[in-house]
Amino acid sequence: MSSYKRILALVALNSDSAAVAKRAVQLSRAYGATLALAAVVDYTPGFESDHVPFLTPGEMRLAIVRDMREKLDQMMTEVGAGGCEIIVGCGGEEEVVSELTGSWRPDLVLVGSHARHGLEQNGARAAYDVLTIQSARPSFAGRMINALAAAL
Repeated sequence: MSSYKRILALVALNSDSAAVAKRAVQLSRAYGATLALAAVVDYTPGFESDHVPFLTPGEMRLAIVRDMREKLDQMMTEVGAGGCEIIVGCGGEEEVVSELTGSWRPDLVLVGSHARHGLEQNGARAAYDVLTIQSARPSFAGRMINALAAAL
């Protein structure tokens, strides 16, 4: 295992997100690494109700980003890493994650087992290691579904 200096934890606010955040904090403390917690928001206007919208699409995107940032900050405070860098990207997941890993330049990226975040490299060698965090062992049916999904 190499010595990590920059650790990026990608969360999707699902069942794995707290486990990913906790493990990221543990690893950042063990290595003395800089830690960032990131999430992707993909807001597409046009799915509002039939009523007149109260916010423009830009205002809605900003409100969603603000709410996501608050939730991530609260999560990090709960796991004992308040004050770490919080990043919320807007757009398609694969594009945002690719841009983020290119600009932030992590040595290690942590993801939950239910959200791969487009980190599959298609055989190319990534400039960072990827660690998939599983919060609980899935049932036999869950393992079968994951195996079938990976085969497709």
